[in-house]
Amino acid sequence: MTPAEDLKWLIAYKLNSTDQSYIADAAIKNGAFKLTIPNSAPTGMYRIVYAIPQEEFYFDVIYNGKENIVLSFDMEEGLQIHSSKENIIYHNYFKQTEEIEQEIRQQYANNSPDVKIINELFKQLSEVQKSFESQAKDLISERFIKASRSYIPTSKENVENYQINHKKHFFDAVDFKDPILQESGFLSKKIINFVFNSFPAKSLAGDMVDLELIENIKFVSEIYEPLNAVYKTRIMEDLWNAAIKSNLHSTATFIYENYLRNLALSTNNTDLIHKIDTHNRLKIGAVAPEVTWETEGTTQKLSDFAGHQYYVLVFWSSECSHCLNQLPKLQLATEAFANTKVVAIGLEDDKENWKKEAAKLPNFIHGISLGKWNSPYVITYHVTHTPTYFVLDSEKRFVAKPDSYEEVVAFLNGKQ
Repeated sequence: MTPAEDLKWLIAYKLNSTDQSYIADAAIKNGAFKLTIPNSAPTGMYRIVYAIPQEEFYFDVIYNGKENIVLSFDMEEGLQIHSSKENIIYHNYFKQTEEIEQEIRQQYANNSPDVKIINELFKQLSEVQKSFESQAKDLISERFIKASRSYIPTSKENVENYQINHKKHFFDAVDFKDPILQESGFLSKKIINFVFNSFPAKSLAGDMVDLELIENIKFVSEIYEPLNAVYKTRIMEDLWNAAIKSNLHSTATFIYENYLRNLALSTNNTDLIHKIDTHNRLKIGAVAPEVTWETEGTTQKLSDFAGHQYYVLVFWSSECSHCLNQLPKLQLATEAFANTKVVAIGLEDDKENWKKEAAKLPNFIHGISLGKWNSPYVITYHVTHTPTYFVLDSEKRFVAKPDSYEEVVAFLNGKQ
């Protein structure tokens, strides 16, 4: 495991259709580890988590219960399998087919694609597919290889027809009821790839891209019909997450309003509904929820403030060491921004210590919410740690959600 000095522990999870199960863990010593999977552990796709957040720092391997897996992993270079027939075949297949398909895309992207080269590439792709299906016979990896079989034209096709047929036959080889494909996340990844990468050959304007994405989502909602509601919810949640990650907020809204919300309700997935409601409440462009507090007998409201182009809303605590370190630096840095005002809301158990520490930050507008982690703003603003920052515009709409005071300053510098 590289870099050895940064990686100290890893955990193995068995991937299931809608969640993952803890199986084992191991310490990483001087960059090396040995992870023992219990004899009773099921076969399938396993996720090896090596850092947090675990949604970002992981790699997947196939465990068949019959062979040891020897591997190396570098955070820059990725995963390399040294011993394991299952995993070597699996990774080599996807590496080789992706290289050929990339060359096909590059040829079709040319103004005058070379038909002879394209035909040869399709021939190579067909031969690689047959070869790996043969190598993987009776292995778990065979399911993934067969389900990934690409569309190959039987006669000459221009780029427009190829794109149409490639899209039309994208899921021909996929068995949506296959439990291994479901558990591994393969179906979800393939659907995401289809929705966000299946477009006509010609360039599309922004609004047409949105319409094309919607059509792709509608298509997916029809072809995944054999799946149960719980797994459909996972698929649509993954699509929603992918849209959010790509800042495709109108697409995310379409997914939520037309599919995901009803699926979450039908499966009683209250955590998911809460997660999406929180995102929608705090998303860029949304008006910040109201914040109120009392100052010398007068009710103050966030929405009432005016006269500045930007407002930095920060939730902090006078008992938080990070806050006491960062907020004086933020006060000093924001002195350079006459168009900005900081609104600091203390999440406190009592007023005394807050008054003392708030007095050290005279440039800020100060408010207090008693109850600390039981404050209603902890839920409303999804405050999981202090300090938590938001940047609002003059209309109190979210324009940035920085992770630190340095990111607040960087944002404001970029607006000068």
